[in-house]
Amino acid sequence: MTDRPNRAVLFRWMGWFALANALLLAVLGLRYFANFSPGETLLCWLYLVLALPAHFVTLSVLPLFIVLTPLVLAWPSRRGVTVLAAILFAALIAVSELDSLLWSQSRFHINGLTLQILGLRSWVFVAALFVVSLWFESMLAVWTWRWVDGRQPRHGRLAGVFCLVAVAGSQLIYAWADASYYQPVTSVAIQLPVYTWFTARRQLAQLGLVDPVASRERILARRVARQWDHAANPALNYPLKPLQCSNKKPMNLLLILADAMRSDMLQEKTAPFLWGMANGQAQWFTRHFSGGNSSRIGVFSLFYGLPPGYWSSIESLQRSSVFVDELQRQNYALGLFTSYTMYRPVSLDRTAFANVPNLRIHTEPEDATPWQRDQIITSDWKNWLKQHNRAQPFFGFLFYDASNTRDYPGKLNGMPEVQPAGSDELSRSFSDYEKSIRFLDGLIESVLVDLEQQGEADRTIVIITSDHGQEFNETGAGLTDHGSGYTTYQLQVPFLVRWPGRPPHRFDHRTSHYDVLPTLMTEMLGCSNPAGDYASGGNLFEQRNWEWLVAGSYYNYAILEPDQVTITYPGGNFEVRDRDYRVIAKPEVRGPVLEAVATENTRFYRP
Repeated sequence: MTDRPNRAVLFRWMGWFALANALLLAVLGLRYFANFSPGETLLCWLYLVLALPAHFVTLSVLPLFIVLTPLVLAWPSRRGVTVLAAILFAALIAVSELDSLLWSQSRFHINGLTLQILGLRSWVFVAALFVVSLWFESMLAVWTWRWVDGRQPRHGRLAGVFCLVAVAGSQLIYAWADASYYQPVTSVAIQLPVYTWFTARRQLAQLGLVDPVASRERILARRVARQWDHAANPALNYPLKPLQCSNKKPMNLLLILADAMRSDMLQEKTAPFLWGMANGQAQWFTRHFSGGNSSRIGVFSLFYGLPPGYWSSIESLQRSSVFVDELQRQNYALGLFTSYTMYRPVSLDRTAFANVPNLRIHTEPEDATPWQRDQIITSDWKNWLKQHNRAQPFFGFLFYDASNTRDYPGKLNGMPEVQPAGSDELSRSFSDYEKSIRFLDGLIESVLVDLEQQGEADRTIVIITSDHGQEFNETGAGLTDHGSGYTTYQLQVPFLVRWPGRPPHRFDHRTSHYDVLPTLMTEMLGCSNPAGDYASGGNLFEQRNWEWLVAGSYYNYAILEPDQVTITYPGGNFEVRDRDYRVIAKPEVRGPVLEAVATENTRFYRP
């Protein structure tokens, strides 16, 4: 047999070799489902049957063809292609086995940080597994050549069609399930490593194939009726113990979020009303951090008090916040108003408010500008409060958007015309940012004045904060907006509390959104459980500084410490920066902190 077969034969062999390894990886990948029980619906099992091979086919075919295609085109050597392919898949199997073990134990995948805490035995295991896998891959390569040499090419087309059907079918099922709030399917997808799914909620709704609002209410009714109780929480152990709460003197709560408002915007020029609250009317937490530099994780950390590693599981399982659950149990009326939507990008409709019936998904009209929608929800909230039965406690939630989009009316009452500091785009954008916050400051003032006029102020806890900050390249690292870095500009947010019966006070210890839920559960709802039963933070008023904090984005996370921040990247790399966000050339990777983060990221998963 010549060592220089034609390129078509080499590509045929590569395809069959990749397919054989895909089946092997799919079998080995079953460990990712070790602590997971899929739903018993036919659609769920169909999705699993399609998604599992589709994912590992993609994971096998793409790397092999990307690596070896240049070699086949430049030097079509049978021996060279076979050796490189065997080495590639031996390494892939060894890494996949290590990753699946790491996932089953810590819910982390392999990246630069997790590699730092793996001991010598882990690397010995990987090396031994690579040697065994290399021997197996050599045998599999020989067997695959015999298969290719002894058969006609027609079988490859059939296999290719099956793979395409599996990929397309699994993605279409997921898109429908996502739009329909169909948790048995969405809960399967998060188990697979580096899996990417396709969503098309708006498009399916426009085609009339899905009615998201009706689907949500139908799914909620089934969940409340416990029809899926056996599959509702297959992976999570949240909370760790049943809550023990007794609230003899219920108080109202009004939570106001100004999207993307960072802490240094709390000043007299930009937010005069809030500045007045901070200086003599409220409890002002001056060093408060969000759990994310983007809306999704920032709001998640506020309502759950959990690290970002839990978000995908919570969202796919549609597990509501224990805080909202307890509010409903204690018969609180819920007045929930968002300027944008409940489902994008925060997914409140399937996380914190997953069990809230008749949820207002978006604000009409949808084509209104952000500042107009902010005015609409302000008016709608006031009307809701006016019609509210005062004998029933309430939870009000207002999520404003103008500060995120830097949108405001053409003329702001009482705000002097201030020219941008410079003529460049960033200076003009920052000026618009300040004006949008001034606009929201006026809306928030009107809300609290109305609360006073309606006689609810003396029994209503008011919290004013943000989901994340906003940056305009103040660090000099080329970072703008949010979600681009883990700087104080993107993470530190204002946090004001007006709590009836508590005197105004300025708190300068480090606090975070992780502390909000334990504070409210204990001080407001009368829960006697330790905070560790349901969250990662502690009571805001106990004045304990956090030693480390996990902050997340849409695609990565970082570990914040008082003197440094350790940032991960999707490719597995990481870097450590100082408080001024400058890269530390010789960083100190603190193993105990990494191990504590890994432990906290697994506490609420079932063993």
